[in-house]
Amino acid sequence: MIRVLVADDHAMFREMLKIALPRGGGIEVVGEAGDGQELTQIIYRVRPDVVLLDYKMPLVRDFTALIQEIRTQQSDMQVVVLSGFASEEIATRAANGGARGYVLKSTRLAAVADAIRAVASGGTWIDPALPRRIFEIFQRVVGTDGRVDALADLTRREHEVLACVAEGISNHEIARKLCISEQTVKTHLTRIFAKLAVKNRLAAALAFYGKEGGNGKPAAASAPASADIQRA
Repeated sequence: MIRVLVADDHAMFREMLKIALPRGGGIEVVGEAGDGQELTQIIYRVRPDVVLLDYKMPLVRDFTALIQEIRTQQSDMQVVVLSGFASEEIATRAANGGARGYVLKSTRLAAVADAIRAVASGGTWIDPALPRRIFEIFQRVVGTDGRVDALADLTRREHEVLACVAEGISNHEIARKLCISEQTVKTHLTRIFAKLAVKNRLAAALAFYGKEGGNGKPAAASAPASADIQRA
């Protein structure tokens, strides 16, 4: 079970995430905070695996320093930044602080859950709706840890299919979830396996979650940015 703390100054948004995130299974919201001071107090009490952190949190003077403090106190605690805006400045501050995800508040709630699972497993998640430049900022910082991203060439649809595979969903269920045919799912999987240089679903799932897959290289689990990428 992945333990999540939601830090956002909008009570209604926190409540929505508290209700929605556990529905997919494997995620438990163990705490919430409405400002930076409350966050620093509660985080040491609940010890979450992942912190969903709003960029515009009240009582936060230095966003990068706040993330660094969180990561210093508990190195295996991951941070996913939430924002209503696509900004290179936000991406740079988040990545430099040690955040492993950047999600727009306008994204699907299921994608927020995917981001949580990805970073909890050691990967990186960038919202597909964000510009490719933002993806590259995170890729550069993550790359300093010696990680090699093998997912950057996937289209948005291919990444959605791969995320479903990583959850253990069958082709039939993927087709229903994404409103496409099973044959289209198979076509996407063929392309995904080729791009990741893997031979089966397990190896592809390992690549998605940032573990060593069929190509022998650790891959940061990142959603490709939508800009400059052909959609499937």
